Amino acid sequence: MSGKFISRWFYASLTSETKPAGLFGNKTKEVYSSRHVNFDEYANLLRDMYEAYDAEGYDVVNVVPVSMGQTEQCLQSNGNYVGDVGFSITRGAVVIGKKREQ
Repeated sequence: MSGKFISRWFYASLTSETKPAGLFGNKTKEVYSSRHVNFDEYANLLRDMYEAYDAEGYDVVNVVPVSMGQTEQCLQSNGNYVGDVGFSITRGAVVIGKKREQ
């Protein structure tokens, strides 16, 4: 019985901030954080997926978070390298839909 289930996925952006750049700090650059996801965008993407499934006649039956691994160098206060630290952030999801019974 094919066509009963569908799946789609999405990723949300990382948050960013504007920091001074250039020799005299008179320019700016966009710096992205490897630790923070734009959860407003994440929530909107998830809502849009629910609404699209509903419009197509599907009910959402499962949402599987997509986590991405990251590492950062760990330094002591004097700048000595101690090792790497690993962590993960939830950046997206796979959304499963099931065709409604007619």
